[in-house]
Order: sequence, then structure tokens, then C-alpha cells
Amino acid sequence: MPENRLPKGYRILVTREKKQASGLVRKIEANGGVPLAVPLLEFVPPDSLEVIQETLMMLDEFNWLIFTSQNGVDFFFSQYEAGARESKLPKIAVIGNQTKKALLSRGLQPDFMPDKFVAEEFARQFVPHLKASDQVLIAKGNLARPVIAEAIRAAGTACEELTVYQTKLPDKSGELLAGLLKQQQIDAVTFTSSSTVHHFMKIVKVNSLQNDVRNIMIVCIGPIAKHTAEQYGLTVHVCPDIYTSDAMIDQLSAHLQSVRNL
Repeated sequence: MPENRLPKGYRILVTREKKQASGLVRKIEANGGVPLAVPLLEFVPPDSLEVIQETLMMLDEFNWLIFTSQNGVDFFFSQYEAGARESKLPKIAVIGNQTKKALLSRGLQPDFMPDKFVAEEFARQFVPHLKASDQVLIAKGNLARPVIAEAIRAAGTACEELTVYQTKLPDKSGELLAGLLKQQQIDAVTFTSSSTVHHFMKIVKVNSLQNDVRNIMIVCIGPIAKHTAEQYGLTVHVCPDIYTSDAMIDQLSAHLQSVRNL
């Protein structure tokens, strides 16, 4: 039995998109906790696919293709495989292990991946690999930060951003989350992106539940989500050095153990 386990019956809100939440749910259960899955994200194609299809027909013009998330890979290739396979793929750069896994599942190897999975570090490590004549394409979601594109352009290299998916708040999640908060059924909440924080706080504010989140443990996957949470006035109790869902729960377990030992 692991030394650091969650308290029996410890209730953790899982805010990830429904299809991507299973790993975190299993991790919580394996550590003795109770996962409460209320997806605060839903990923859908853009309203129009015309720009994507036009860009895919010109892939030969790009030297690099950048993916910053698993969703970017999934939505990009759903369109690529639907009709643009004759276009040769450029070299590929990714951020994060899940993004890499999504690429590997399609039989493709990334040509570049930074050792730290945040946009700022990606830009710092990636830009030196570029030539002024290169053309770079970033496949992204509608809420992605422009950090990488701005760094590439500042270095004198052309960069296009292609929105391949949109992030929305699922219709029924607001009511579900509000009910759990009002009944004080949540011990900790996990934020795996800034978008999960934004949507969580939107529901909190619409339902005037600010007082109901004061005693909830806040767990963030990395520094960007942590910064977003702090901007809303939340106190972040756990933010691991390794930006994975497993590390979140391991560190939460260790944190709770240390608190119990005080």
C-alpha cells in the first residue's frame, strides 16, 4: 500500500472533458478517493471548416507543424485524414506527453518536444531551431494563448495559427456543479487548464457560491492554471513540478498526509 493515500471517502472534483477524464478518475480511486466527474470542458469543431481545409491543401508550404495539446492532434487529423492526405506533413513539434501519445498513436514521431510543458519554455527551446525562411503552422484551440506564435514572429519567422477546435462549457455541468457546491459535497477540485478554472468560476459567480469554495482544496496541474486560479482570488494548495494528472494526485495525497501529521 502506498505511504501517501487520500483520506477514505475524500471527494475530488474532476473537471476534465468527459472522454479524457478516465485516467484521473482511476488514479483517484486507486488512491482511496472518490472522484466526482463534472466535465467543465467540451471540445467541438469550429463553426466553419473552410479555413482548415484550405490550409491543409497548402501543408507543403510549411516547414513545421506545432501541436500544443492532444485535442489539437485529434481535431487536426480528423480533417487531414478526411481529405488532404496527399499533402505531405512537415516536421512536427509538440508540448506534453499526452500530445506526444496522440501523435504516436497515428504512427508519427515528434521532431521536437521541450523538457518542460509550458508555452514559454517551448518557445525558448524551439525558436533556435528555426531559420528565417521557415514557415510554421500552429494547430490550436480557440482559447489557446498566443505565446508561441508571438515568440516565433518576434524571431523573424513566419507563423500561422489554425483553430482546429473550440472549447465550450457543457450544458448540464453548471447545474451539476452548483448542486455539489451548495451541498458541500466537494473536498478538492482539480484544474487541468486555465479553461477549467474560467468555467468553474463562471458557475460559482452566476450562482453566488463564492463562500462555498473557501474551504475546498485547490489543485492545479501546472503554473499556468495556478496563475489563472490565483487571479480569481483562489488559494492554490497543490501544484506539482511534473505537469501530469498522476503527479497532481500524488502531491495532493502527500500534502494531506503532511497536514494530518502536524
